[in-house]
This record gives sequence, structure tokens and C-alpha cells, in this order.
Amino acid sequence: MEKNSLSPSTIKAVRLCLLVTGIILILIAFLLNSLTSATDHPNWSKAVIVVLGAILTSFGLVIGKKTLFFRKILMYMLSLFVAFLIVEFLGIISLFLLGKFEPEIEIDPKEAILIVNSGTYRPYVLWRASPQSTLNSTILNSGLRFVPGASSDPSAIQVFVFGGSTIVGWKIPDQATICAQIQKNIFPESNEQICVTNFGQQGYVNTQQLIELQLQLRSGNIPDLVIFYDGINEVWSAVESDTVGMHFNLQEITDLYENRNFTRDNSTHYGILHFAGKLNAINLLRKILGHEVTTPFLSLFEAEPSQCMLYGEDFIAAEEFAKEIMNIYEGNLRILRALSEEFDFEYKVFWQPILLTGNKPLSPSEDAIFNDQSLFLIHLYQECELLTNELENKYDNFYCIANVFDSIEETVFQDMCHLNALGDSLIAERIILEL
Repeated sequence: MEKNSLSPSTIKAVRLCLLVTGIILILIAFLLNSLTSATDHPNWSKAVIVVLGAILTSFGLVIGKKTLFFRKILMYMLSLFVAFLIVEFLGIISLFLLGKFEPEIEIDPKEAILIVNSGTYRPYVLWRASPQSTLNSTILNSGLRFVPGASSDPSAIQVFVFGGSTIVGWKIPDQATICAQIQKNIFPESNEQICVTNFGQQGYVNTQQLIELQLQLRSGNIPDLVIFYDGINEVWSAVESDTVGMHFNLQEITDLYENRNFTRDNSTHYGILHFAGKLNAINLLRKILGHEVTTPFLSLFEAEPSQCMLYGEDFIAAEEFAKEIMNIYEGNLRILRALSEEFDFEYKVFWQPILLTGNKPLSPSEDAIFNDQSLFLIHLYQECELLTNELENKYDNFYCIANVFDSIEETVFQDMCHLNALGDSLIAERIILEL
């Protein structure tokens, strides 16, 4: 007769410990949302804790009993599974604790918003922001940033504003964005209702904005005035991909499309890599190694930088690259002009200021940002800005406002291009001046 190696009292204590631990884990999963929200995939993390808790509870119910459940082969399999769940659970706890000790960005609560996640697919323009709302920031169900005071009257003067994250309002409350201040101060002497619509999207280049405008025109949504605010994304997207006229995330989106048959026909292989890339233990290891990897696949390393980032002028001359960038941009200006004539709307286009150009007296924080940039990037932006002078001479509705901050000593830049509330107000004033 087989004898238990443990005494009945010991088995009872182990059963009680497993039962209590399992139940506590299940309760934690459902009641302590802050624990799982610290990970990249909260729902998966919650499922890990629930399953681990359920298995431990099951062990507590059946341990010490004579049942087929504890046949050796099944026990080995379950033990491996439990070990995997424990590693994942430790990863969740570690990510939670790391998040607690990471320094928080100090932002005025009035200016603090949830960073816009462009997570919704949209035909032709690729993405739009997901609807969300915080104390001072609202992304509507349409994926557009809320503009306080915009009239809902169909007969109101319609003003469409296009741009990237600088137009969306990066860490700026609803009432302080460029669009909000245009809405508040445009046409002050007019008694007519005005509706400013913020079509800005994180990472949009001018071509995406132009396509979005065409989609609006095609649907019959014709504005009275269109404002474009560009520059940073036209240059940076080219640097990121080594190719002018491209949208951001070119390689990732290319891979999704070109590997579509592979991902469907070999779902097991793709699924394992995709699944493994989401594991909290892998994400923890990435953090320890100092690599913040955005790809969902199993990788501990960051994507390789572009040739422009690696070699700069040794890869391509800044002057040559700038001409290619601005040729694409001018082509879009010609299309915009043709659309305005066909659909009878006014338009204004502004080349935005960035920290790398102009003659603004830099504050200490701005000076630190400037010194962190590559000489190639600075040279490239300067070359592009020189070419905007030619565009100003050719297009009456194009304005380079890169020097708008030349007399401003206060800090206006949060980073290389994103502005604080003061900067946004000054930009809105400059835009209105040309209307």
C-alpha cells in the first residue's frame, strides 16, 4: 500500500494555504485594476492571475485525495503550466513596482492629458485616434479632438484645421489647443456662428491631411476655410524611412500587408511569436535591458534605425534630401490650390516653427533639447526652411512662420516641436493675423 509522505495535518495546512492563495489572487485580478493596468496588455495579465488563482484553488480542493487528477504525467504538465503562470505573475508584479518607482513627468494639471493613441484604422489615411476622455482632454467618437465653443449650427462658418500632433494638442487641455484658440478669437467682429474642426492626427504628414480633405469634400462636407499647419512630420518621416513623401510606420504597415498570407497560412508559427511578444516576463526583460520595443513579436532588441539616423550626411546630403522633401510638399500645395478653385473654399498653409531653427532665445530646458539633436537633423531642417522662402514667393497662401518665437524668452517648446499653452496661443495669434 502506498503511503503518504506527509502527515494529515500538513496536507490540511497545504490545502488551506493553496485555497486561500488562489482565492486572494482571483479577488486581486478583479478588484485591483491598477496592478494589471501597469502592464502593456491588462486583459491578458488579468487572465493570468485568474487562471493561476483557479489552478491553485483546484489544487487546494483535491490535494491529498485519491483521484486520477494526480497521475504523474498530468502533474508534470500542470506543474510546467503553473511555473509559466508564476513567472508571468512575477512579471506583472515587477512591472507594477517599476511603474511606481519611475519618475513622473511634471506637468501642470491644467495641461495634463492622456497621450493620444492613434489606434483606429481609417481607409486611405491609415489611422485615427481612438475616442477617449480625461479631465481636460476629449477625443470624440469621430476620432477628432474636441474644440470648445464650436458651433453645431449647419449654417455656421466652417473652418477645417489639418496637421499632426502639434495641431491635436500634445499634453494641452481642450481649451488651450491651437484650434480652440482659433475658434475663440477668429473673426471677432463677426456676428456669425463659427465651427472650427480639428482634423489633426498624431503623426499625420501633409499627404494624409490632403487625402482627408478630399474625403470630406467627396462626402459633401465643404468648408469655407481650410488651414494646414505642417513641417515637422514632412521632414521626420523622411528621416525615419530614408524616403521622402512617406507616412510614419512605413515598414510596420508594409510588413502587415505583405506578410498577410504568411500570417494566415502559418498561424501557429506567427501566433507563437505574437503571443510570446506580449508576455509580461518578456516586457520586463526588455525594460531591464533598456529596450522599449513596440513590435508585438518576440524580440529583445529595438528596430534598427534608418540610414539617415545612422550615417547622416554620409548617407545623403542634407541639401539634396531637403529638395526632395520640399518637391513633394510643393506638389501637394498645387493639388490644394486646384481643390480650392474647384470646391470654392479659401485656404492658408503654415510651415511651423521648431526648436532647431529660427532665432528664439532658448531657455535652459530648450537648450538641453537642442543639444540632444544630431547635426544632420538640424542641417536638414534648416535647408528645408530655406526652401520655404521660394514657396512663399510662388504661393500667396503659404506662410513660413518659423521665426514667430524670435522675441519670446519664455519656454514654449516641450520638445523639438510640441508647444506648451503659451506657444499654442502665439501660433493661433499668428495664424489669425493672416486670415
